[in-house]
Amino acid sequence: GGQQRAAPCPRGGPGGQGQPQAEEAGTRRGHCGGHRPGAVAGAAQHLHQGLGVAGGGPGPGPADLQTRKARRLKQAKEEAQMEVEQYRREREQEFQSKQQAAMGSQGNLSTEVEQATRRQVQGMQSSQQKNRERVLAQLLGMVCDVRPQVHPNYRIAA
Repeated sequence: GGQQRAAPCPRGGPGGQGQPQAEEAGTRRGHCGGHRPGAVAGAAQHLHQGLGVAGGGPGPGPADLQTRKARRLKQAKEEAQMEVEQYRREREQEFQSKQQAAMGSQGNLSTEVEQATRRQVQGMQSSQQKNRERVLAQLLGMVCDVRPQVHPNYRIAA
């Protein structure tokens, strides 16, 4: 009808926070021209949907932003730790391969030394078993064969 149709007003409208409405001759006009009843509420809902805000409430609050930031920081920290562990494993593998290359000949040498030591120990054990009876007989003979003698350094006091 006689009402003037205008785009939704960004500064509010009927019942909004804008300037008060002035009524002239049956038309409703305010600070930005006329408004349809309920146009401001519909425009606000449309803006919230366009911004991806669910509900019609305000946008993400500071607590929401802090939790997102904390989550991002935690994820970044975990990724950094994984990279550090991977780098450490790679360096350890390189070290092991270089150590094997350098110690390869020395590893054989240590094996040879161990085998020689085992042979020597086995030789000593067999020698001990062979000579055990003879040594024990000689020792018992010396202990049991008592010959009383005066020691040459002993001086008889006169």
